[in-house]
Amino acid sequence: MTQSNSYSTAGIQGQGSIEAWRQAMAEVYYRLDIKSAHTDRLRGELVDWQSEIMGISNFRADAQRVIRRKEAAKVDKTEDFVFLFPTRHAMRFQQRGREGLVMPGSVFLVNAAEAYIIDVPDASENITIKIDRERLAGRLAGIDDLCATADFTNPLLVPAITTLAEQVLKMQPSEHSARIEDCIIDMLCLMIECRDQRDNTALIRETLGTSLFNRISAYIRRNLADHTLSPDRAAVDHRISIRYLHKIFQYHGTTFGQVLQEERLQQAHLLIVASGQKGTTNLGEVAYRCGFASQSHFSVSYKKRFGVPPRRTPLPG
Repeated sequence: MTQSNSYSTAGIQGQGSIEAWRQAMAEVYYRLDIKSAHTDRLRGELVDWQSEIMGISNFRADAQRVIRRKEAAKVDKTEDFVFLFPTRHAMRFQQRGREGLVMPGSVFLVNAAEAYIIDVPDASENITIKIDRERLAGRLAGIDDLCATADFTNPLLVPAITTLAEQVLKMQPSEHSARIEDCIIDMLCLMIECRDQRDNTALIRETLGTSLFNRISAYIRRNLADHTLSPDRAAVDHRISIRYLHKIFQYHGTTFGQVLQEERLQQAHLLIVASGQKGTTNLGEVAYRCGFASQSHFSVSYKKRFGVPPRRTPLPG
């Protein structure tokens, strides 16, 4: 049976929030010891999609150490492979005497039947997919050897899996749940089978940069009318440094300002064509709705981009 749930410590004060979070983590995953970095609180949210063979969750929380103890693993007798995809900040893990730091845009794998430690930073987010051992062991020979390792996948497929998981978490359980499970398992297997044995660090950075570029570009399109939209504000809203934001746009051969200007002009062009067909064009309103400081600035920019003043925009037909 498939079910979805959500958990939050919002409104719970003091030590009660830490205990509530520990219970939520046990409900979603299994017995875990939680050590909050803040002695007086632990703010966290979990959204969970569970079936008999698979669990998908979105984890957002304060800094903490998550400990899977050997004794708890023996009691639970849980044999799951657990894929963790950091989506905001790097996470550090320890298992089998190995340890590593995993950046957003990558993934690491732990075995729930063994002890491990995961250090989670403040304002952390991750997508977690846990799958019954038997469903993967039969598909991927040697998958157990990949536990407590990172960089064992094709990083180009990591964003596809996290995006799919995020969308599944928005869905209600249905008769299609089994097909969703099969699809995710296929994607995970493909992610591992297509891995590049070379150092993937540069490729991970490239993939993450492209993902952020697309997210910020979509953010720009949603906020075209906002006259205060700026690189600094976009960086704050995406929790990255202004330097990194400029670097992302530079990598794609453009700047934040150029993308913003182009999106505003394209939107203005669409509005002019639509209103021109109805005979109701108001250039001042178009300029305002597209975030231009003045109609004169808009007209100059428009002519430079499209080769004609706004009022001479050719109409279809």
